[in-house]
Amino acid sequence: EALARRLRARGAGPERFVAVAVPRSAELVVALLAVLKAGAAYLPVDLDHPADRVAYLLGDSGARTVVTTAGAAARLPGVPGLRHLVIEDHEDVPDIRPAPAAPDHPAYLIHTSGSTGRPKGVVITHRAIVNRLAWMQAEYRLAADDRVLQKTPPGFDVSVWEFFWPLLEGATVVLARPDGHRDPAYLAELIRTERITTLHFVPSMLAAFLRFARTRRDLPWAAGLRRVFCSGEALPGADAARWRDLTARPGHGPVPLHNLYGPTEAAVDVTYFPYDGGDETTVPIGRPVWNTRLHVLDAFLRPVPDGVPGELYLSGVQLARSYHDRPGLTAERFVADPFGVPGTRMYRTG
Repeated sequence: EALARRLRARGAGPERFVAVAVPRSAELVVALLAVLKAGAAYLPVDLDHPADRVAYLLGDSGARTVVTTAGAAARLPGVPGLRHLVIEDHEDVPDIRPAPAAPDHPAYLIHTSGSTGRPKGVVITHRAIVNRLAWMQAEYRLAADDRVLQKTPPGFDVSVWEFFWPLLEGATVVLARPDGHRDPAYLAELIRTERITTLHFVPSMLAAFLRFARTRRDLPWAAGLRRVFCSGEALPGADAARWRDLTARPGHGPVPLHNLYGPTEAAVDVTYFPYDGGDETTVPIGRPVWNTRLHVLDAFLRPVPDGVPGELYLSGVQLARSYHDRPGLTAERFVADPFGVPGTRMYRTG
């Protein structure tokens, strides 16, 4: 509340973006919650990225405040009009009445990788991410004794559910060290010592984890796991089968592995598939989550027959509001939905 009050004193509120440049720590969680409590949307900034990328993200967002720490502030590039709010500082500020965020106000702004050009800021609303989190709880039933590993860098949207799903359900968030997501040996030990029940792997990291020799000879790291999620890339069937074989325990079966799919433009994930031991080369992406529809269409927006290639379109409440300050690109990628009520949209996945 104290940090949210400081943010409100600097003008934070609905339709405003506040940058957060804090290494993975309890302070990072506090900063994210404070931005949301102030009614604003957060822009995560990864200080391990090159300075020119960080400067671009900060400038592109239009943020006027960046929340940071005394140690991290020196690593931030200078951006005109951007003020630092250092968490450790103490300020006497007026208690400005908060303006509550509405469902269609932005909750966060995350940029795509920019592999085909400059990164694009994607504006996700409270309505969109709440649907995603509520569906996840209904489907997977996190309990108070669950322990969720938060290891995804905050600039990737998987981090959103890693932070907020356990907090919403009274479970425990366990924070990996800032560089820990790249280290299979560290992760195996952390999973074991912190009694992790729930975690996420990008498929390529799952493959690296499976190759790590210790995971094959030291199975206690898997003893407490209840559910593992994969997303971000196609999940090879061979790796899913290796996971199933590796984690199978007498009387318990393997640790369930769930394949999720979704672009940043649709609030993290829009489909899910529980791996069932099938022999597919690539694990299917499954069925849509709540309030979401999928269409495979041709160039004239007509459904294609089964087995015929087409483009995947997404519709429903999880679609991003827009690309930040890119109306032309927004109009190109978010098109009218001919299968929905007037005013609804579809996202072209490409």
